[in-house]
Amino acid sequence: MRFRRFFYKTAFLATFFALSTGPWHSAALAANDVYTVHGIAVDATADTVIDAKKAALSQGYEKAFRALVRKLVPEHDHVKVPKLNSKDALNYVLDISLSAEKSSSVRYIANMTVRFKESQTRALLRNSGAAIAETVSKPVLIIPIEKRAGSNLLWEDRNQWRTAWGGVGTSNGLVPLTMPLGDLDDLSLVDAKGALAGNEGLWKLARKYGSSDVFLSVAEVNNEGASATMSAVRVGRFGEGRRYQLNVTKAEGETTQQMLRRAARSLDNSLQQDWKQANLLQFGVERWIQVEVPIAGLQDWVLVNNRLQGVPAINKVKTRSMNRAQVNLDVYFAGDERQLSLALAQKDLALVLNERSIWELQILNRPTAQQGLSLPSQSNPDLVPEETVVDEVVVPEQEINLNPGDEVSE
Repeated sequence: MRFRRFFYKTAFLATFFALSTGPWHSAALAANDVYTVHGIAVDATADTVIDAKKAALSQGYEKAFRALVRKLVPEHDHVKVPKLNSKDALNYVLDISLSAEKSSSVRYIANMTVRFKESQTRALLRNSGAAIAETVSKPVLIIPIEKRAGSNLLWEDRNQWRTAWGGVGTSNGLVPLTMPLGDLDDLSLVDAKGALAGNEGLWKLARKYGSSDVFLSVAEVNNEGASATMSAVRVGRFGEGRRYQLNVTKAEGETTQQMLRRAARSLDNSLQQDWKQANLLQFGVERWIQVEVPIAGLQDWVLVNNRLQGVPAINKVKTRSMNRAQVNLDVYFAGDERQLSLALAQKDLALVLNERSIWELQILNRPTAQQGLSLPSQSNPDLVPEETVVDEVVVPEQEINLNPGDEVSE
């Protein structure tokens, strides 16, 4: 969409300032998903179902906080985080939701989703001295292949390795995992041989499920199901070809399928830990860069503005100026440019150096129909059009605070 040549100057400025300050409430809610954990199973028994439910929820708050620590904090820093009992954990809870509820006269069972207060919980983790990561990866597509009797199994029902990955994707983590359905469309795109060769069908399958990366894992079960050897690699835009190796042996009383499920959880954990380590927030040092944002119209700026919200590495953005083709920003962030670029890429924004060695923010995966901003109608009698082309709006010290709960000082 191109800007109209003749603007209602007052309308344009009102729209611009509304855009700079208006949508941040929804951004805060979106960002708070980082501080949300799902699927917390609770089960309690008491004299009455009311007491059982109270006990189950109390149990859930404590379990949810531990799950949040596992989600955001690297393993080596877990010991630094204080262990909260249910009463203390409740002080950091924003709200909860319950599903799969079952009860009897003395027992209560449910799954909890717990959303924590972002600012307070982040402060608790920071003050403990633990490192934290908040950047959520784009979904990663799991391709589990089992080697058996000289053949490679992918979509076949007898692929035990695929079955083992079935429930792993529901775990709380900064790297969401997606398992392909294995429907006729999937089967037509790629088979095990094509996946191992990295054929184009593999990437078509990834795009179908909204993934830019693939976690290709191969398992070979040995000794009549008593042990297994796994190798895996994350490939794609953010994978950097990181490889994983794992050998597992059946524990006493464990079935082969349980052993494989344990191996899948172990690989998932390694994947999550590597992502956290690469995206640790560096709170002590703030850096800033000047960024140019090429736009084809105001709707492009709406899109960029919305995507910038909830990028954990960014502390604040100052808008220096804006014209019909470009927005100039000062971006203040924690960490380095590589981490910032990686965090922005998860929001479909590419941070690159242009030919003038100036940072440029480009839109990736542009939606076919953009929503969110309606320009004021030019038929409004209260606005008097001026025969002037607005080439540029300079906004000194106009600031967009990307941490609404934190006070920003100049």
